[in-house]
Amino acid sequence: FNMNTTMDFMSTLRILKFDLFSDYDKTLAPVHYKGAFEQNFKENFSMMITYAKLTDVNERSMEFSFVLGMMLMYSDPRLTWNPAKYNNISHVYMTLDQVWFPNFHPCESSSITYLSTDGDQVAKIFPNGDIRTIRQAEIVYSCGFDTSLFPFDVQSCGLCFTLNGYDPNAFTFTATIDSGALATDMSEWRVTISNITTSFNYCAHDLCQSVLHYSIILARNPQFWIGLVIIPIFMLGFLILIGLFFSGQENLVKNAIDFGLTTMMSMMVVVGILNDSLSKIESIPCLGLFVLVQISVTSIAVITVLITDKMRRTLSVAANSKEHESSRWWLAVRSITRDERLLRNILFVIFALLHLANFVWLLTNQVR
Repeated sequence: FNMNTTMDFMSTLRILKFDLFSDYDKTLAPVHYKGAFEQNFKENFSMMITYAKLTDVNERSMEFSFVLGMMLMYSDPRLTWNPAKYNNISHVYMTLDQVWFPNFHPCESSSITYLSTDGDQVAKIFPNGDIRTIRQAEIVYSCGFDTSLFPFDVQSCGLCFTLNGYDPNAFTFTATIDSGALATDMSEWRVTISNITTSFNYCAHDLCQSVLHYSIILARNPQFWIGLVIIPIFMLGFLILIGLFFSGQENLVKNAIDFGLTTMMSMMVVVGILNDSLSKIESIPCLGLFVLVQISVTSIAVITVLITDKMRRTLSVAANSKEHESSRWWLAVRSITRDERLLRNILFVIFALLHLANFVWLLTNQVR
């Protein structure tokens, strides 16, 4: 053949295609555990993730979505040729729907949307029968989220893929991740995909399935929750404590109840956010515990203010009636009851330390 012109090249290409596909059946898999085409032939299907973009995380339904680029590589010994007989053609491009393709699917997923059809997808075929193609797809995976450390949670999930119906003796399934692959984060989540994969074969009733997992880590960025939820709750709690213990005697009962109701209403907004954002799990998320403790501290502070005011008045009357006694107990009682500011300062310090301890406990979960 003369390769001087494009028409000559295309003529040679058509001859090669005719020779390859004249007796080719893409519905038949070229695998057999005894080796149908050569001694000990074993089909090897390998995949390599070329890029991964996290597009959505839904904690309520325990699902996350990835757009993946996957280079898929396998062999079909029926599609081999001697390049010397075809003017050194080193490879040909066909559409994927013209060649046999293994029964390859994602698993542990609820949906998959390929960005191109098999009729539009290019398959590159080499003289030794190797076939390579790249598929792009958006896949929705399921994952058992553990949100007990929310908003400082780190989720361990997996990208699952399977080959259905092939015997392990006739088929191997391997996977890697490209060293230059891009794992694109979302604003709230950081993504890490491990190059270490795990695989296993499951067989029942003479039918097998090869399953392979990539391990991925989804780490939440907590800055939004710290800046717009946690710190405002902490500051609001301090302001309420200041109002409770330094608002004076006038309308004490009304002020205490108002402060308590303000806290409850503010905290219930956060509870509503958590209810809409997270799935129902056995344990309360640490942010939920922080809010619960915040409500408890404020409620106890309100009750304490009311009780101590009543006790202060009662003890003041009792202490004044025992002016003649000089025991240390009554001297201490008189000093406290006479100076209302001292009592309130002591109570404020106690509840402020509880409030601060709750805040510090929450932030320590960030470094776990």
